Amino acid sequence: MKKAVLLFVWMLIPAMLSAGSITGKVIDKVTHEALPHANVYIHALKRGVVTDRHGAFTLGNIVPGTYELAVMYVGYKKSLHKIKVSSSQTVTLVIEMVPTVLKGKEVVVTAIHGVRGETATPMAAIHQEEVQQRYHTQDIPVLLSELPSTTYYSESGNGIGYNYLSIRGFGQRRISVMINGIPQNDPEDHNVYWIDFPDFMESVSQVQVQRGAGSAFYGPPAIGGSVNIITKGFSNERQFTVSNSFGSFNTQKSLIAFNSGLINNRFVVQARYSKLKSDGYRDRSWVDFNSYYFGAAMFTKRSSLRLHLYGGPIKDHLAYYGISKQAALDRSQRKQNPITRPDEIENFNQPHLELVHQYQPTDDLMISNTVFGIRGYGFFDYDGSWAPASYYRLTPEYGFEDLGDPENLYVDDLLIRAYVDNKQAGWLTNVNWDSKAMKIVVGNEWRYHRSLHWGRIQKAGTDLPKAISGEYRDHNYIGSRRYYEYNGAKDIVSPFFHVLYRWSEAVNVVFDLQYRYLKYRLYNEKFLNNHFTITYHFFNPRVGVNYQKDNMSFFSSIAQTSREPRLKNFYDAAEASTPVSWGAVLPQFRINPDGNYNFDDPLVKPEKLIDYEVGMGLIGDQAELNVSFFYMDFNDEIIKKGQLDRFGQPITGNAEKTRHTGIELDGKLSYDHFDLNANLTFAANELVQYRVYRSATDYAELNGNTIAGFPAVLSNARLMYHNNSLSSFITAQYVGKQYTDNFNTEGNFVDPYLIFNGMLGYKFRNVLGMGDVTLQLFVVNMFDRLYITHGESDEFFPGAERHFYLQSRIEL
Repeated sequence: MKKAVLLFVWMLIPAMLSAGSITGKVIDKVTHEALPHANVYIHALKRGVVTDRHGAFTLGNIVPGTYELAVMYVGYKKSLHKIKVSSSQTVTLVIEMVPTVLKGKEVVVTAIHGVRGETATPMAAIHQEEVQQRYHTQDIPVLLSELPSTTYYSESGNGIGYNYLSIRGFGQRRISVMINGIPQNDPEDHNVYWIDFPDFMESVSQVQVQRGAGSAFYGPPAIGGSVNIITKGFSNERQFTVSNSFGSFNTQKSLIAFNSGLINNRFVVQARYSKLKSDGYRDRSWVDFNSYYFGAAMFTKRSSLRLHLYGGPIKDHLAYYGISKQAALDRSQRKQNPITRPDEIENFNQPHLELVHQYQPTDDLMISNTVFGIRGYGFFDYDGSWAPASYYRLTPEYGFEDLGDPENLYVDDLLIRAYVDNKQAGWLTNVNWDSKAMKIVVGNEWRYHRSLHWGRIQKAGTDLPKAISGEYRDHNYIGSRRYYEYNGAKDIVSPFFHVLYRWSEAVNVVFDLQYRYLKYRLYNEKFLNNHFTITYHFFNPRVGVNYQKDNMSFFSSIAQTSREPRLKNFYDAAEASTPVSWGAVLPQFRINPDGNYNFDDPLVKPEKLIDYEVGMGLIGDQAELNVSFFYMDFNDEIIKKGQLDRFGQPITGNAEKTRHTGIELDGKLSYDHFDLNANLTFAANELVQYRVYRSATDYAELNGNTIAGFPAVLSNARLMYHNNSLSSFITAQYVGKQYTDNFNTEGNFVDPYLIFNGMLGYKFRNVLGMGDVTLQLFVVNMFDRLYITHGESDEFFPGAERHFYLQSRIEL
C-alpha cells in the first residue's frame, strides 16, 4: 500500500511541476463592465472559481490538456470555451458575456436613471450584490443611510417600522421616490411611508439616489434628491430560496421565494413571501408584517411585458412621540414610549399593481408604457381622553343634550379610530431615441388620486355621565358615528422633455424641461362644508454639461424647481373641531371683506428653488474619488414652524428666504480582497429671512439661524473583506449636531454621534450537490453607544443599544 502511494506521488510531482494555469477577466460584451462573482468552471476537473470584484479569476495547477471552460452569470448567456493548456503555460482570456433578452428588458426609466458621464448631478447607488451583503431586516432608509449626505431616524429605535429618510437634511416629503419609475410619494401628504414596504429589499436589484434637484421627472419634483428603486430582473435560471433571520428584541423573519426560469424561451414567473415580526427597541413598538411580491413576464425579440404585484398588510403599535433628552440618554429610561395604551395600534394595507410594456422597434428607439394602480387603506387607533366633548361634536347643535360647557367635559378611556382610504391610478409613457450624436426622451405622467378620511369614537369608558352615555346609545355613536369626514382629490398631468447632445467624445450637454399641472380638491367635508379647488402650473427646467475623458470627469448644472404645499398646509380638516380656546384650526386662505374665505388665494405658497451643482471625479483601476459642491437658493421654503401636530409631526410653513450650501466627498479604494468606501459632507443651512409671528404685532426675527433638522457634518466609512466564500465588513457612521427647532433653543439639538456596525458571513457552496447556504451575523451599534437619532423641539428619539441579527439563506 505504501509503495502504491509513493508511486502515485512520484508520478504526480512531474505533472504538478509542468501544470499550467488559466487566468482572465469576465466582462459585459456591450458595456465592457467587469462582472463580479461570475462562475468559472471546468467540468472535466470538477473545479471552479468565482470572479473577484473586478471580474478577474485564476485557475491554477491544471494538468496539460484540452478542456471546456464554462462561464455562467445571471442575466447572461452561458459561455463555453475550448481551452488548450500546455506544460507550464498560463492561458490568458478576456471573456465577453452576451446579455440575454432578460438582461436587456429590465425596467429602467431612462430620464430618471442616472448614467455617469451623462447625468449632471451627484449620485450614488446600492446594487443587488451589496444588498445581499448588507440587508437583513432593516427598512430601506437604514440601508440607504451609508450613501453620501444621507441619514435616517427610527421611531422604534431598531430600524424596523416607521423610519424616515433625509438627503442633505431634507425630509422625505421633499425627496421624490419611485419604484420602477412609478411615483410613491403620497399625492396629498407628500410622504413615503416605508412601513408599507416591509422586506421589500428582498425584491430589489438596485437603488439609485440622485442628490439635489435631480432628474425626477415623474412624481413630485425632487428638492433634496430622488430615490429610484428597481426591482429584480427576471432570471433565465430556475431558483428556489429559503431564508430565516432572528435577533435582538425578539425579531424574526422567514422568507420563501422562487424564480421559474425561462419557460418556452418567452415566459418567466417569480414570487416571494415574507413574514417579519419584532418587539422593537422601545416599549410597545412591536410590528407584525406580511410582505409579498409576484412578477410575471413575457419576452419577444423586440418587446417585453411585465406584471408586478406587491404589498404588505401590516400591524404595529404606535410609537410616534419622542421623549426628553435626559431620558433618551439614560439607559434605564430611554426605552420609554409615551403611548402607553395597548390598544393604540395601526392596521394598514397598500397593494400595488403595475403593468410595464417596453417595445424596441429599432436599435435606436425604445417606447415604454406603464399603467399602475395603488390602494392604501386602513386605520390607526389612538387615545382621545385628552379632548373635550366639543372636539367630538357632542353638543346641542349636533343633536346632543346640553350638559354644560362642552369644552370642559371629558370622557375617560376614549379611543379614536382614524381611517384613510387612498386610491391612485396612473399612466406613464416615454419615447426614447438614442443615436450616436443625441439622445431624446419625451414622456408624460398622468395620475388620478382620490381619498376618504374619517374619524370616530371607537370605544369609551364605562364611567361616562349618564346623560352622555344615553346620548351615545340613542345616536349609536360609539363605533359608528363619525365626528369628521372629508374627501381629497388630486389630478396630475406632467409632460417632460429630456435631450442629451453629444458635443464631442468627451463633452455632452443636457437639457430637461418638466411642465406640471396639478389640481387639488377638498370636498364633502361633513359638518363645516369647507371645500376648495386649487390649481398649479409649474415649469421646471434644468441645464447641465458633462465632461468625461480617460479617468477624469466633470459636471455642472443649474436647475429651477417649484413644488406645491401638501393638503394639510391649506386646511387640516381632521382637526377642525379643535376648541377655539386652544387655537382654532381654520382654512389657510385670505378672508374676503364679507368674512368668507377666498379659496382662490391660499396663504401658503409653493416653494421655489434654484439649485447650482458642480462636481468632478477621478477613476482608476483600484481607486475612485468624487467631489461635488451645491448651492441651493430658496424662496418660500416650507420649513418647521416650531409646533407639533397631534402625532408629533412638525407643523410647517413658508420661510421667505433660505439657503443651503455644502461640499460632498466620496471615494473608493480596492486592494486584493479589501474594499474601502467613505464619504464626507460639510453643509451650511441658513434662514436668510424668516419671521415668526406670535401675534399680529409680536414676532421673532430668526435671520441667520441654522434650519432645524439639517446636520452640518455627515460621514460614513465601510471596510470590507471578501473572498470566494468569506465576507465581513465594519462600518462607521457619524452624524453631526442638528437643531430641533429654528429658534436654535439651548438644549434643543441632537448631539453628534458616531456608531459602528459589523457583519461576518460565510457561503457554503454546492452543499450536498444541491445549492449554496449562506450564514451571516450582523452586529449593530457594536460599542453600545447611547445616542439620539432625531428630535422635534424638546422631544427626542433614541437609537437602539448594541443588538444582533443572525441570518441564514439557502439557494437551490
